[in-house]
Amino acid sequence: MGILNKIFSSAYFYGILLAITSFLLALFTYLLTGTGLWWGVTGAESQMGGVFWTLFGLHISSLQYYHVYPIPEFNRAFTWFLVYGVILGPLLVSSFRKEFSIRQVPNKWLSIEALSGGTLIGYGTRMAGGCNIGDFYSGFATGSAWAFPFFLAMIAGIYSIIISKRFMGHRGISISKLTPTMIWPEKNVQISIFVASIALISVMLAFVDNLVRLWLVFGLIFGSVGYLGTLCFQTSFRETIERSSGRKMARVLAISLLVFSIVSQIAILGFGMKANFFFDQSESVLYQTLGGYIFGLGMGLAFNCTFSMEWRMGSGNIQALITFIGLTFIGAPLYAITYSWWHSFIPVVVSPSHYWQFSLYKFGISGAMLIDLFPIIWFIYSLKPVVSYRQKALKIKERY
Repeated sequence: MGILNKIFSSAYFYGILLAITSFLLALFTYLLTGTGLWWGVTGAESQMGGVFWTLFGLHISSLQYYHVYPIPEFNRAFTWFLVYGVILGPLLVSSFRKEFSIRQVPNKWLSIEALSGGTLIGYGTRMAGGCNIGDFYSGFATGSAWAFPFFLAMIAGIYSIIISKRFMGHRGISISKLTPTMIWPEKNVQISIFVASIALISVMLAFVDNLVRLWLVFGLIFGSVGYLGTLCFQTSFRETIERSSGRKMARVLAISLLVFSIVSQIAILGFGMKANFFFDQSESVLYQTLGGYIFGLGMGLAFNCTFSMEWRMGSGNIQALITFIGLTFIGAPLYAITYSWWHSFIPVVVSPSHYWQFSLYKFGISGAMLIDLFPIIWFIYSLKPVVSYRQKALKIKERY
């Protein structure tokens, strides 16, 4: 039991589990539809935001963005139900374990940061055509040629926020303190939340088709895995560039990315699995870079990625909820409104192209090895001992 407890409490276990289940979703989708689809979340959230603003008179049918990302029929919106699952999964697990709580209630300044960060996340991710899941995690697994430029742009955005906060800190400005508010529902309330979650999920499963059921179930799994393993891509990116952290999450997600990529490569290259992923193939790398940078700014402000935002929100995190509101109802719809303006002067690939044009897997094993090299280097780098600026200064002082 001691060994099992150690395994089930390890972030590495949940990182690998995320990789395996992510591939299984693509595999089961392939068996069901004939095409493997690798998951992403923010396309669905932008569609939800568009539907929300129609209630206030926005004619989304006149916006070019919603011709590229058309609003699906609700009972066939499988990506929407994936998002619902990522949120409901941790609600189910946390209430079952009597851990659900209203927490991370932000003060005024952090609320502004969370909302602003969410808005930037929503705007940037739709400009880039994906997020830390669709363009990065699933992007690398499917050999996307845009995944690495997008990663560099995200890192640059997060680093810009780190530097700016460091600069502001020197002037005594601190805007990232949380209030200690935490509300723990009583046992009976936790049980009621659990039962209500089961009932809601059962209703969802009853009124949708098989593809939607599949994506809802895997959304529940992804959200539960994220919650139990406290997996956060934003944390891993921040650890990669900061000197004041232990880089454990970077190692966890580097391993997860490597496993996800290898099993995807075996299926695509070894068994000829037909593949696709959520990526706006009418865009150019310029959109990936600029959108990735804006997205990184948002993650740096909100201290959340799109994945951790959803599972944290499901387990009662108010800061994550505010970030979700900024992303879904402000940032993503705002980009939809300005979509045509951007496309009026930034070059794009004129006509949508086949998946293989954007995948390094068209080079076979060589392309796969090139993709695998990134998480390997990322993992090795994250093993490097972290030396803070203060420790470095002390060592220099000792020399002289």
